[in-house]
Amino acid sequence: NIFPSSSALICNSSSVLTVAGGMGPKGRKGDMGDMGRPGVPGSVGEKGELGPQGECNCTDGVDGVEGQKGDKGDTGEEGRMGPEGQTGPQGAKGNMGDMGMMGRLTSSYPPPNAPVVFSHIHYNIQGSYDPSKGIYTAPINGTYLFSYHLTVYERVLKVGLFLNFKPMVKTTDTKVLGTTSQQIIVHMARGDRVWIQVKDKVTNGMFAGSESSSTFSGFLIKYSCRNKLF
Repeated sequence: NIFPSSSALICNSSSVLTVAGGMGPKGRKGDMGDMGRPGVPGSVGEKGELGPQGECNCTDGVDGVEGQKGDKGDTGEEGRMGPEGQTGPQGAKGNMGDMGMMGRLTSSYPPPNAPVVFSHIHYNIQGSYDPSKGIYTAPINGTYLFSYHLTVYERVLKVGLFLNFKPMVKTTDTKVLGTTSQQIIVHMARGDRVWIQVKDKVTNGMFAGSESSSTFSGFLIKYSCRNKLF
């Protein structure tokens, strides 16, 4: 008997004898351990060489959606004046406008041998009547109408309408208080003159007052290209 007896395997209380057995089955996978600390960064590598240029086989993409209208910009600086344009066509001939006058006597018993001055002007747009001299000068050739309406008071009135020193019409009124009127149509050339004139100091009974008036008026009826009719 080569094996010791059971009494021979008993050791003292402080030591145990272990005998190796066969390999047991594979155990289960253990749990993942804790993550280790980060490693030390490596050194920077050398710059590589430039690669060859790539080919572009691109195509235009689809147009995008139109964007919103932007804010109004600031006013720009004033531009330079452009070149002068061409002259336009001549316009139509305008109207000559009203040609005439009307004046009122402001001082009774005017002096003889001179035009009677009707200094209070009612109408004289063209300025053809001279209120300081009592003379109307024709601005153009044409046919004119002239008239006077006079108040007679206390004296006899002998008065006439003159065209270039030639009496065209005369009136005599012997009333102590009354009125007299006359009207005439004459042809005048441009520059011809017309006025009213009394005969003398005895027969200058033309009167001007707050309740009565003496007036002289005239105007162009029709323009004419002729200077004289005769």
